[in-house]
Order: sequence, then structure tokens, then C-alpha cells
Amino acid sequence: MELQNKTAVVTGGGKGIGEGIAHVLAREGAKVVVVARTLADITKVAKNIESQGGKALAIRADVTIEKDIEAMVEETLKHFGTIDILVNNAGTQTPPNQVQDLSEGQWDQILSLNLKGPFLCCRAVIPTMIQKKKGKIINIASQAALRMSIFGSAEYTASKHGLVGFSHHLAWELAEHRINVNTICPGGVLTPLALENSTQEMRDYTVKRFIPLGRWLTPEEVGEAVVFFASDRSDMITGQILAVDGGLLVGFGEDIRPILNKRIADMKATTAK
Repeated sequence: MELQNKTAVVTGGGKGIGEGIAHVLAREGAKVVVVARTLADITKVAKNIESQGGKALAIRADVTIEKDIEAMVEETLKHFGTIDILVNNAGTQTPPNQVQDLSEGQWDQILSLNLKGPFLCCRAVIPTMIQKKKGKIINIASQAALRMSIFGSAEYTASKHGLVGFSHHLAWELAEHRINVNTICPGGVLTPLALENSTQEMRDYTVKRFIPLGRWLTPEEVGEAVVFFASDRSDMITGQILAVDGGLLVGFGEDIRPILNKRIADMKATTAK
């Protein structure tokens, strides 16, 4: 087990990619702090980890609220004594929309959770990692950070591009303290959020036209990449981006705008009824 006796904090750990990451980290021996806004979700994940012989702690926190994050870090340190790994996974997206129809509130909501949240979490754990002179920060972005979102909207794309830029800058700042900061950009992952924001037609079309390896990812496969960046094997890797996407970014595919515009039109028609 590569992460024996390490303590890892996973935000957005109550479901989807975060849940998968938490389980894979625990499998590798890490003590996992599962963080999210919904206590029932993270409690279930923590109990599942412990039922398999791992160690876990569920802490309810909203990553966009400074006092929540400070309290989460304090409780983690009290319970496990240290923080070795931070996985900034909490994030969301809204159904596809066009810029002309975006509200200011929607823009602020997505940027706050997807970009402000990782900033607050990083800032809160940095002092502990500097004191240890070692730490691993892994930010979960998206293929939208390298190209654009085909399931979300412009504000989602902007937030994930911003997260990559933030990660690069932070990697440079923290290198002297032997703290590594890297970014993982998942492609299509079968999560509840992905199912909610797409149709079966869109998912089938994406696989057929865009993913050379022929299927969507599982949350646990993103977790495997997280383990690499969290382990000692990546000690000389920082400020880097790893796309875990089944080859999506190297695929050619076809123009998806017609099917995306149809999805937006269908949603508008449903709302108007």
C-alpha cells in the first residue's frame, strides 16, 4: 500500500468522482477525510471505507465558506494529527446553456465552487504542509480545462481553465517547501451529475465519436491517477496536467454543436410548458 499512514482530505467526497477517489486512497492505506455539504452522503462513504478495514472521517463543510474550511482542517488535525494530501474535487456544473442566457448568479455559483473552493482549501492546508516540508495537492479539473465543456456551459469551462492556472502558480510558489501541486483532467466519467446533465443520446454520441478507447471512465479510474500524484513516485513532478480521458483529447470526432443546441432547445421548451 503506497499511502500507508498518510492522511488525505477529499472534498466533494460524498458521491461520484470524489467517492471513487476516497475509496482508492483508502485501499492504498491512507486515512481519508471525506468532505462535502451533505452529511448523509459522506457518512455513508466513510462507513463503507471503515467496513473494508480502512480509516475514514466524515466532516461536513461548504468549500466556499472560509470558516467551514478552517474548522474542517482543525478537526482533521485534531483527529489524525496531520494532512499529507489534499484532493480538491468538489465542483459542479449546470446543464448546457449559451452565454446570452447565463445569469450572473449562475456564473458566480460555478466560479465560487469550482475555483474559490480550491483556493480556500489550499490556503488552509498550506501551513501544515510547509511545517512538514512535504505535501501533495491534487486539483481535479476537467477536459474542459484543456478544450471546453460539451456538457456544461462557458462558466464551467472558465472555472476549470482558472483552476489549471491557479495550480501552475501554486506549484511554483510551494516548490521550495517540497509541496507538489498537480492537476488531473478527467474526461467523461459516469457520475450522477453527468447523468443529470446529459441524455443517453449525448453519452452514446460522445463515446462513438470522441473517445478512442470506447467507453466512459469510472470514478475509481480517476482515483488511480490521484494515488500516483499522492505517492512518493511523483516527488519530482509538479505543476503538471494529466488528462484521464480515454483518449478524448486526441480524438477527432465530429461537430457536436447540432446535438448540443437540440439539448438546449429541448430544455427551454420543457421549461416553457
